[in-house]
Amino acid sequence: MGSVIDYIQCPNCKEEAFSDFYYKTGEEYINCNNCGYHYSSSYKRNDEGKLVTKEQNDDFSFSNLILQVNELKNPYGAYRIKHYDSVATQCGSLANESDYGELTQHLLNNESVEFASVSRFVDGQITTEVLIDNGPKTDSAGFTEEDR
Repeated sequence: MGSVIDYIQCPNCKEEAFSDFYYKTGEEYINCNNCGYHYSSSYKRNDEGKLVTKEQNDDFSFSNLILQVNELKNPYGAYRIKHYDSVATQCGSLANESDYGELTQHLLNNESVEFASVSRFVDGQITTEVLIDNGPKTDSAGFTEEDR
């Protein structure tokens, strides 16, 4: 399935957001790693990943598919988590303060986390709170924690 990835202005905080548009289906996903804004427009699928039709038949024309639109307009924030054993950084949205509390509880005493932060759009500004900054176990020069 082909898609076009672009960077756009976030509808919430006006910072840079990530847009992924699937041109063959018209499905779209927008995420802002600055404030946590999220938008998705996608066709409903079952647990096996197959498209669900309105008339519950094998007619997969667009008029018989169920389009689901989700939008998190005013999120609590966006999080970033980097684990020692991964080259990737996990990013996502926090819908409310309860989500923030669950995240901080999950991170508490989690020794696999190298770095974690939450950024929020508050009073027209992006603020970033660093929750964990343990530094890499081995830095780019090859030194381990014990060597530093």
